[in-house]
Amino acid sequence: MAHNSSNRTAIAVRSVAMLVATASLSAAAQASVTATLTGYPAGLFENVGFSSALSWDSSASVTLYSIRTMQHSFAEASGNQWVSWCAEVYQGVSQGSTYEFNVVNAEDAPGGIVAPGPMGAMKATVVRDLFARWINAGNGMVHGSMADRDAKSAAFQIALWEITHENFTAMTASGMVGQMSLGTGALRASISGATAAWYAEIVASLGAGGFQAASIEGLTSATAQDQIRLVPAPGAVALLAFAGLAGRCRRRR
Repeated sequence: MAHNSSNRTAIAVRSVAMLVATASLSAAAQASVTATLTGYPAGLFENVGFSSALSWDSSASVTLYSIRTMQHSFAEASGNQWVSWCAEVYQGVSQGSTYEFNVVNAEDAPGGIVAPGPMGAMKATVVRDLFARWINAGNGMVHGSMADRDAKSAAFQIALWEITHENFTAMTASGMVGQMSLGTGALRASISGATAAWYAEIVASLGAGGFQAASIEGLTSATAQDQIRLVPAPGAVALLAFAGLAGRCRRRR
């Protein structure tokens, strides 16, 4: 009996290994995702503007518009749901509409259809740190209480735009953080109250004690606002499968 039990356990382990490998291959092979925008879980309307030709320290005027600085919620036909943050100021998505996005490395987002173009390696370092410090890996929302969520989400979105859109001259991630400003440069915003307070705290946190690295990816489209999201974790399915298989093996002993 012990021999049979060991065989069943070995088979279970091999099955889980195959499931993990299959999930990893599926994730690696996924070149696009089709999803419908279902809503905006958190955020506010804030005054933001962008002028692609301006240097990071330019004081030339930029027209501001009241736009959504909000998180986005998407659903796929399969039932998969996820949340993301937009990577382009001047392109949009509409609630209830369905879009096909190319899944790309964070460095390659935004996709370059409209300014500012791909963020590159150094900006991606700062964005990964931003997500690592301020986004809950379990649900994709900003950390903290519901009472703070709208203002903090708005501040997070504006910080993401400042990083992806600003024409930094710094060649290091730390240098870029030092050049972040909403009062000068290509990306501008006029914010106050809780949004401004959270924005200041977010920027002050970036790179503190070393840059952290959340697992993020870009979603790009020629016709829709590009997005940044946490990379989905297919390994969680494998862990659940392992728990079920291990449980069945124990019951059969």
